[in-house]
Amino acid sequence: MLRLVVILMTDTNKDMLNGSITKAITILNCFSYDKTRLRLKDISQMTGINQATAHRMLNTLKEFNLVEQNESSYSLGRGFLKYEGIVLNSIEIRRIGLPYLEELSNSLRVNVNLAILDEKEVVYVARAETPYSSYAYFHIGMRRPIHCTALGKVLTCKSPEIAREVIRQGVTRLTMNTFTDEVEFLEELEKVRLQGYAVDFEELSNGINCVAVPIRNASGEIVAAISISGPTSKYPREKILEYVPGLMNCANRISARMGARGNW
Repeated sequence: MLRLVVILMTDTNKDMLNGSITKAITILNCFSYDKTRLRLKDISQMTGINQATAHRMLNTLKEFNLVEQNESSYSLGRGFLKYEGIVLNSIEIRRIGLPYLEELSNSLRVNVNLAILDEKEVVYVARAETPYSSYAYFHIGMRRPIHCTALGKVLTCKSPEIAREVIRQGVTRLTMNTFTDEVEFLEELEKVRLQGYAVDFEELSNGINCVAVPIRNASGEIVAAISISGPTSKYPREKILEYVPGLMNCANRISARMGARGNW
């Protein structure tokens, strides 16, 4: 789930950056689940770094197994794998919450997801799975939009400015139920804030329903969310809403471990 980011900075802060490291990170950020292999020409075009410089950078990254070369294309290297466990273990909410997710998953016989908000996107950091529910492809670090997911709604229900910015930048209508109007989406977030949970009824994908609830820290801030999702054939609206009390109880227990007081 490792994702390297170059943050837009003021001119003063830019003076503190190392140019070579910045370029190397920019190159690494070219790779994604959709673009696992790239040619030198592609990397140069995507980054604006000339091919000679990009080639030197890639050779250096190869020395540390952060990039691998297969004939004329490059991919991220296996050197990153040793960092994954370190990164995951450093995420406090994952370390604290996973045992509770597993308990809830075993009790309800459903898969339970744990996600956080990162760069205005939902990022999955854990899942407790059960053999009774095999629905959906999942991987740690998987990202989803906030405007069409129950997790996204929960994570931003107290931060309407984030939702407003995302909508104004333009969002994709993925199904007939996807929110794309700013006013309507902000009204939905207010509803989520008041009731303490969010639903996604075929907003991200046709035939898939989801329900999510928030996890809070000692300051009362929403720092994560947990969810249950699945096909409408198995989890119609009425059925998936039956999981709200169990999800809320689980989230409140995790929140208490994070220092939060009281329930939602």
